[in-house]
Amino acid sequence: MNNNKIPLIIFATIFLIGIVTAGTITNVIPTTLDIPSFIAGGTTETTFSFDYPNVGGNYNNAPLVARVNIISVDEDYPVWKGDFQMFMYAEQYLLPGFFYYNTIPMTCSEQAPINFKAKDKPDIQYTINELLNGTFYCYNPNYYMLQLDSNDEVTLIIGSNPALYPGEYQVSVELLEMEPDNQGPVIQLVSPVNGSIFSDNNSIIPIKFNITDMYNIDDSSVKYKIVTLGVPSDGTGLNATYYDSGWIYDITYNSTSKLYEAQFNMTQHGLNQSGSYWLYAEAKDVIGNNGKL
Repeated sequence: MNNNKIPLIIFATIFLIGIVTAGTITNVIPTTLDIPSFIAGGTTETTFSFDYPNVGGNYNNAPLVARVNIISVDEDYPVWKGDFQMFMYAEQYLLPGFFYYNTIPMTCSEQAPINFKAKDKPDIQYTINELLNGTFYCYNPNYYMLQLDSNDEVTLIIGSNPALYPGEYQVSVELLEMEPDNQGPVIQLVSPVNGSIFSDNNSIIPIKFNITDMYNIDDSSVKYKIVTLGVPSDGTGLNATYYDSGWIYDITYNSTSKLYEAQFNMTQHGLNQSGSYWLYAEAKDVIGNNGKL
C-alpha cells in the first residue's frame, strides 16, 4: 500500500468568532463545532449560522469577509500553501431556516494580494498584501451579503492535497465586516529621533516614517517639510525670516524596512542656521483620506 495516497486527516474543532469592525453579528450557532474527519484528497464540510440584526452600526449590503485559519498540531509538519482547498457559500433567510431568499457563493483564496472592492467606489480596493500559510479569505467580490434582519446559514467545504501529511489540524473562522474608512493614514516619525543634533560634518538627515492605514497608501501623496520651531506647516501669516524647506515629495517606500525613507541634505536645502526645527509630514490613502504628522 502506498502511504502517500490516503493519509487520514483528523480535524479539531472550529471556532466561530464574531469579529466585526463596525456593526453587530449575533446568535452564532454553534459557537464550537466538529469538522468530520476525511481522507486526504477528499472533502468535508460544516455549517454554522448567525443573525445580522437591524441595530445601530449595521446596514444593508455590508461586506462580509470570513478569515479561515488552519494550523497543524504537529510542529514538524506545518501547513503550507496548496495543502488545502476551500469553498464557502451563504444562504439567507428571513427567519432561521425559514423563508429562504438568496444564496451567495464566496471565493476562498490563500494567495496575496486579496482585493476587496468598495460597493460605492468600485475603483477603490482594500488590499491585503501578506497572508500566512494556512490563512484563507472567503468573500464574494461582486456581492455584499449582509442584509438587515437576515439569518445567514454558511456552509464551509474543505478539501486537501492527496499527499497531505496525516495528522490533526485546527481550524478557526473569524467573521469580519469591512468598515468604510474615513480616517487618514497614521504617520509615525522613526528618524530623526527627538533631540537629534546635526552639524556641517553631519549634514545628511535620514528621514523615516512608518505610515499605516486600512487601505493602501497613495505613494505619490507622501511628503514632508522642515520648518523653524513653532511655525505651522503652511507658514500662513508669518514674515520671511523663518526657515521653510517647502513640501518635499522625494521620499520612497522601502519594502525591506517597510518605512518611507528619504535623505535630507541641509546644505542643498539652504538650512545653515543653528536652532530647533519642526518636521511635518502628510500622506493620503488611495481613497483620498489625508493624514498629518
